[in-house]
Order: sequence, then structure tokens, then C-alpha cells
Amino acid sequence: MKLSYIYYKIVRGALRLNFPHAKTVYEEQPDSDPAIFVSNHSAVIGPVMMTLDFKRKHQTWAVGNALDSKKAANFAFHDIFFGNSRRCKWFWRMLSRIVAKGLPPLLYYSDTIPVYHDKSIVKTFKQSVKALTEGDDLVIFAESPKRYSEFVCELQPGFIDVARLYYRKSGKAIKFYPVYLEKKNAVISVGKPVAYDPEQPLDEQRGMIAEYLRDNIDRLARALPEHKPVPFLPERWYSAYGMYEDDVYGYWKMIDDTGSDKSE
Repeated sequence: MKLSYIYYKIVRGALRLNFPHAKTVYEEQPDSDPAIFVSNHSAVIGPVMMTLDFKRKHQTWAVGNALDSKKAANFAFHDIFFGNSRRCKWFWRMLSRIVAKGLPPLLYYSDTIPVYHDKSIVKTFKQSVKALTEGDDLVIFAESPKRYSEFVCELQPGFIDVARLYYRKSGKAIKFYPVYLEKKNAVISVGKPVAYDPEQPLDEQRGMIAEYLRDNIDRLARALPEHKPVPFLPERWYSAYGMYEDDVYGYWKMIDDTGSDKSE
């Protein structure tokens, strides 16, 4: 057995001890066809809960930088530790390099599909369509830094293009389900879906589908017992990277361009 797999199982077990078993509550029970589940991120809580407790067979979109051994350290410095906001940056650079060693195996064994922020996004779409045609669902955390409410940020709509590609391959119109995850109540709330319409222009549907999912993630959150939401990004991120709130691609370009991972 590979050491990387043993490491993955140890970390998964540790997370299981710290996360209560979550139940999934559907407003409308999905059928057996593959679907796309779009969730709030809630820092690391969303990916962990979906990995541990979402029972439908699925593959999850994950940031490609975290799976790339050459880019993972710089990704960790900016996107996990918010390094630009820190003093003693040399320390956070060192810690980022340590964390970067553990990220790729964790994500690899968690059935992830790498997401790229350049022309390599074509690979993401191909792998996603393959997963769907083989019967797996997709789980996507699509929030952008642009704030919308205390429960969810605005969604980046690019993931919706998978629907057209999947329709061309299968002849089936896929459904998108809004999902709200919350650790305190240990619940994965899944709202009623919205379906891709192959008869309508994709350009018109991107905004409509993204708004439907955003609004219903927010609605699902407000329907739960009172709880303190965990935002996608903390205030520390906005104080250090606020210029990227409306420029997510600029943010990822900055991370790629400063990928030398040098101590400061």
C-alpha cells in the first residue's frame, strides 16, 4: 500500500473525528441520472463535509494549483494562509511548503477534477463530461470573492458550460442542484434543481442558472436553525487581496506569476 494512501486515510480519519456525521436533506429527491451539485464553500468545511458524507457517487472540482507540486506552495501561501496579510512572511512561506507536500495526495484520493484558470480549462471540461457520462455526479464550489450575503458569495458561472458539452455527448439536459453546508447543524441541504435548456442560448442561461443557485443556497441557509455562517473567504483575505474581489482571474494570474515561492 502506498504511503500517500496511508497518509490520506489517516487525515480522513482525523477529519471524521472532528466532523459530526451530516445528514443530507433533499427538497426534491434526485433521480438516478447524474447531476451537478453546486455548494457554498464555507472555508474547508464544504469540501470536507461533501467528501465525508455526501453519499451519491461524485467527483469534485478542485483548484489545479493545489494538485501541482510546482504551484502548490504558492497556492497555500496566498489562498490558505493569506500570506500578503502576514508578518514574518518567511515563516508562512516555510509552512506553505510543508502544507503543499500534503495537498496533492489528499485531493488525488478524494476523486477530484483539477480546475484551471487558463486555456487548460478544456481539460477540466473533458474530465467533467467523462465523469458524468460514466454516471458520476459533479460537486462544484463555484463561489467568487465577490460578496453577496453572509451565507454565500456570487457564483462564477463558467461551470455552467459543462451542461452544453454534456448534452452534446449524451443528449441529456443536466440538472443543477443548490447545496448549503453547515457544520453546526450537521446538514447538507439540497434544494430543488434548475435544468439546462438546450433550446435556449447558453449565454442567456449562465446568468439565470447562477442567480438561481446563488439565491437558493442563500434561502436554504436562512431556513436552518440559527447558526454562525463560515464565509468562503475571511476578512483577512479582503484586507490583503481586496483589489481582486471583482477580478478573480487577476487573482489567479497573480498566484501563477509569483509562483517562484521565494521567502520574503
